[in-house]
Amino acid sequence: MRSLVSKIHLHIAASIITLGILAISAHILWDDYVDTWQDAENTSRNVLTVIARNLSNNVELLDLSLQGAAEGLRQVGFHQLPADFQYRMLFDRSAAAPFMGSLIVAAENGSLVADAGPVILPRDINVADAPYFIAHKQNSNLGLYISRPYRSKVSLGDFSIAFSRSLSHPDGRFAGVVMGSMSLSSIDSLLKELALGQHSAINLFRGDGILLTRYPFEESQINQDLGSASYVQHLLQNKSGTFDSVSPIDGVRRILSFQRLDKYPLVVTVALATDEVLANWKRKAFVLSTLTGALCLAVIGLTNLFQRELKRRTRAETKLRRIARTDDLTGLPNRRGFRETFEREWRQAIRSGASLSLLYIDVDYFKNFNDRYGHGEGDEVLQSIARALETNIRRPRDIAARHGGEEFAVVLPETDAGGARGIAENIRQAIAAIGIVHEGSPYQILTISIGVASARPLRRAEGTHLLEAADAALYRAKGSGRNAVHQWEDSTVPTLAH
Repeated sequence: MRSLVSKIHLHIAASIITLGILAISAHILWDDYVDTWQDAENTSRNVLTVIARNLSNNVELLDLSLQGAAEGLRQVGFHQLPADFQYRMLFDRSAAAPFMGSLIVAAENGSLVADAGPVILPRDINVADAPYFIAHKQNSNLGLYISRPYRSKVSLGDFSIAFSRSLSHPDGRFAGVVMGSMSLSSIDSLLKELALGQHSAINLFRGDGILLTRYPFEESQINQDLGSASYVQHLLQNKSGTFDSVSPIDGVRRILSFQRLDKYPLVVTVALATDEVLANWKRKAFVLSTLTGALCLAVIGLTNLFQRELKRRTRAETKLRRIARTDDLTGLPNRRGFRETFEREWRQAIRSGASLSLLYIDVDYFKNFNDRYGHGEGDEVLQSIARALETNIRRPRDIAARHGGEEFAVVLPETDAGGARGIAENIRQAIAAIGIVHEGSPYQILTISIGVASARPLRRAEGTHLLEAADAALYRAKGSGRNAVHQWEDSTVPTLAH
């Protein structure tokens, strides 16, 4: 029983240790995961702030150039000024806009009025069919208009975005458009200076969800209308924020920070690929999980080894206890084993109110037998008697023990005086029936004498009284001529109920 309890305690301890190791590892990994994720969010927001500020400044400079050109055209007597003065009034501010491509002024019919920029436009150009021109013509109060990406006619087919404002006659009628372009390559040159992961991305959306450009640049991905995508709707409905989502552009899951420019209908996003963000954490998680698994396996292995050792020691201790309570010659319980069994059964008899009987057995004239036949033959006789005792007591709780020398004892739980005497008589006859020759005995064969005592012990009764009664009964059996069974019937013992 103690072995089972120890085994259960050992398994509980091993389980607690294993769960503790797993809990600590999980806590470390979770904390590191949260820190890694927060670092990525902070990085994306910091990069976003730099990009948004830079882009906003450049768009503002370009818009100022457009407003300067529109104001110049409204000056009284502008058309009477010399050409070089007209140019300065229109385009002086455009020199401060580094991302600006071409800057043009178109009349109400779309024909070119003036231009400035790195490339001198051909004078026969007409922009009446340009989307930005049509948009302003249809709505002269549109304000700053940002076009979808288009291929420039003057920059070798480079993709550009048009920023435009409408011009008005004094009476408010549409008078044309002033437009400044920004090439996507110039935006790309700004974005590529930022060190991001291979699968990370920077996107620039128009206020209605049109993807104007992205980094890394890929022609097939720009100019898409993504306004219906749930994550793009989130960008358009909020001023700024950070969240993770799967991109509708390339299907990559990213941590995305976004910000709407204060003055312009543009939204900038910085998106870091979660696989790249978590790459180092995953490697750490793999190493820590492997070590944790190995440690848990080691705990389990050591627990099993300890359990086997505990089982071995338990078996050894059980064997030692059995040896300590077993007579080497007969294999029966020895005097110590008898005492432990008797005390246990005595206590049980008190609790249950049942009878308990005890037999004391002595081999008749055994000293003479040893002197005549030798101790070897004497040992064989004792072994034969032990076998006969075991044969005649068959209930599980009945035990026979070697009490010492040629003496034996039999404990008979839940057996009254009559039953005990019958068993004693059967044992006496069985020994006699063996027919072991004993010329030193008046019976010429080996015989035994048995003392029988029975009791139904009362509370607080002492078991020594029953032991003494059985011993006295044996003494009387031997005194009556041996080869006899004598039952104790002295009612003067107050603690024994016969």
